[in-house]
Amino acid sequence: MEERPRVIYMRACHKFNLTPSSSFLKGLTSGVVKLNHQNLGPEGARAVALGLVLCETVSELHMSSNNIGQSGTKYLIDMLRENENISVLNLADNELQTYGAQLLCEMLNENDAIISLNVSGNNFKPQDAHLFHTMMSYYRCTLKELDLSHNDFGEYGGKLIGEAIGNNDTIETLNISWNGFGPNGAKAIAKGLEENSCLKVLDVSWNGLEDVGSEMIASAISANDVMVDLNISANRIGMKGLGLVLKALSSSKSIQSLNVSRNPITFEGPVVAVQTILEHPECGLQSIEFRDMCVPRQFLPILAKINEFKPQFKVKHGGYVIASDILHHSMEQRMETVLNDPMMRLLQYVHERKLRLADLFFQFDTDRSMTISEGEFVAGIKKAGIPMNDEQIQQLVENLDVDADGEIDFGELKLGEKKYLKRIEKIGAELPFGHKKSNSRPASKLSNARSRPASNTSRPASQMSARPMSNSSRKTERPKTVPDHLLQPRTKSDLAEELKKLTDSSSSESEGDT
Repeated sequence: MEERPRVIYMRACHKFNLTPSSSFLKGLTSGVVKLNHQNLGPEGARAVALGLVLCETVSELHMSSNNIGQSGTKYLIDMLRENENISVLNLADNELQTYGAQLLCEMLNENDAIISLNVSGNNFKPQDAHLFHTMMSYYRCTLKELDLSHNDFGEYGGKLIGEAIGNNDTIETLNISWNGFGPNGAKAIAKGLEENSCLKVLDVSWNGLEDVGSEMIASAISANDVMVDLNISANRIGMKGLGLVLKALSSSKSIQSLNVSRNPITFEGPVVAVQTILEHPECGLQSIEFRDMCVPRQFLPILAKINEFKPQFKVKHGGYVIASDILHHSMEQRMETVLNDPMMRLLQYVHERKLRLADLFFQFDTDRSMTISEGEFVAGIKKAGIPMNDEQIQQLVENLDVDADGEIDFGELKLGEKKYLKRIEKIGAELPFGHKKSNSRPASKLSNARSRPASNTSRPASQMSARPMSNSSRKTERPKTVPDHLLQPRTKSDLAEELKKLTDSSSSESEGDT
């Protein structure tokens, strides 16, 4: 079926004197047409619209930043009135303005196939909010995701959008950031959230909500108990506002993620946040984000206490106030990773039952093949009752099966133990279960050099004879003809006795001559 849309598109490009887009042609095959930032203009949008009118393979159309104008918008809207296969539509940053908003909202009353719509950055004005209010409230709206960010709805538009939120029962993800709602717009949005029962993800960042507006929205979310993800970053929220937001959300069991980055809350903000979570363990929050905020030293022990009853809880922050805390926290994370390794649980089982690793190996090797298959290993772990889930068992099998032959021999099991103990030793922790640190540290190069015997054969003799020697290193050799007894040191009495003998012998020889 993609051949006919391809032919129509190619003929349209030829007729309008356009260069065909390879991205469009590929999208006909994949089902996702991505034409973002290609500056197609009105005529390019017209060719795309003609190519997609009868297309049944494409389910997503992405055409952001293409300067399609009002005429290009009309071509696409006319196509969408006929095509009910496209479910994801992205027309962001195309200057649709009031005319485009009107065509779009009218089309959505007829087309119930589109479930995701992105029209951010289209210069919509406060009066255009009426169109989206009507579409969201009364029309046959089937949208699940809607992005109206980076427009200019203002405080007036915020009131209309807030009322529409209360009327809508289909949208689950809504992005209305960068619209300048202010505290008064936030009040209307909060009222709408109290009546809404389906919205799960809300982004109201960069709207100047301030402390009052942020608290009202947080209180409304706590009341409806449906929201999962809330982004209120860059809203001029101070320490007081942060405390009010956290207090309001502390009773919510549905909320899981909160983003309060880019607010003037100083480094005390993350401490207040984790302290609130610690005091309200029933709160559903699993993640808080302070992307641009450094945390002080007192933050870490509070976070550690929270992780005792909320292991998945995380705080995304911008670093540490004191540099040494970075190393400390890094070492703690490495320690946690090593101690939670599946190999640790295997060794703990061996230690508690006073077994040797060889005993465990033969316990798992049911067919006595001197190797443990993956099936035998999994069955052995579960039969022994070692506390591991399927993912951890698979991870342990992959770590131990060094040669990837699907079986584990005793050497690989022993090597796995050795590698794990080395990891513990490297982070400076005590070895578990009575293991002693190895003293097999290799000797230094200097000691090796000193202990290495000198070799006369390492350099050719010609080079050795030609190489000049210093006076300090030159040795005096005695001739081989000198008797060894003459080389011995003589005392003064020995020399006198020898002189006497020589004198006596010379006098006796002279008397014999006479």
